[in-house]
Amino acid sequence: MLKIHHLSKKLDEHEVLKNLNFQIEKGKITGLIGRNGAGKTTLLRTIVGILSPDEGSISIDDEEINSSPNTRRQIAYMSDSTNFINQYSVKELITIYENSYPNFNKHKFLEALNKYKLPNTSLRKYSKGMKTLIYLLLTFSTDAKYVILDEPTNGLDPVVKRTVLQLIIEYASTNSVGVIISSHHLAELEKIIDQYLFIKDGRINSISTMEESTSQFYKLQVAFEDGLPKIFEDDPSISVFSKTGKVAIIIINGNKNEYIKRMEKENPLLLEELPLTLEDLFFINDGGDLYV
Repeated sequence: MLKIHHLSKKLDEHEVLKNLNFQIEKGKITGLIGRNGAGKTTLLRTIVGILSPDEGSISIDDEEINSSPNTRRQIAYMSDSTNFINQYSVKELITIYENSYPNFNKHKFLEALNKYKLPNTSLRKYSKGMKTLIYLLLTFSTDAKYVILDEPTNGLDPVVKRTVLQLIIEYASTNSVGVIISSHHLAELEKIIDQYLFIKDGRINSISTMEESTSQFYKLQVAFEDGLPKIFEDDPSISVFSKTGKVAIIIINGNKNEYIKRMEKENPLLLEELPLTLEDLFFINDGGDLYV
């Protein structure tokens, strides 16, 4: 179990992370979501040791990683840029990872390299998709118990993106590895995660699964002759996702049957339930200012 306990971190006297507490289980994929500047990348870099926490602790199976280099090696990190690997050949990267991770599985890596038809050459000849894929294969070949991925599908074409997502799912499930993946691509993230962790202003706003969330929130498309009645627009349990003329899409945190009965009394022109998505939950958690 990877545990983050009362974790806080300042950058340039600004408190970016504020008393965070959560845990990651092996074999589970956790999606880390939040607005730009919420603290996602700082959190990931602190977990892997690029940054040191100002307060709190990070531990694996109750052993703090800062006091144990061997424990730290149980976490592998893939950053949001391939700049780190661009200058090397495949052979050089294998040497780097073997020196950094004692359990690096060279045989498994070379098998994967062949499976995905990646040339054993300098990465200068690689496309962006190929660089992302080999970076992911290197990360997974460390045999780390926990893998941290920061925006792994940015800038990829649909074919490579699908391959990357499938690889993440397969690796997490077959190797019982805990994965934390930060991404702004919520539709694709929703398809692969076991739970999501929403961070806002450096704090954990919510931790949940899609199943838990869909039992708490639900989305309706409604239409009224004179637009959404004020009694609903002012209701704190109702978030107005969008309004176009007489039609509104709303997300409700409350008793579904009760709210539907209340709306039916207002003679709606349209009243139907829509599927709740991770994007909807993002809106509920932080649908405020356009820019942050």
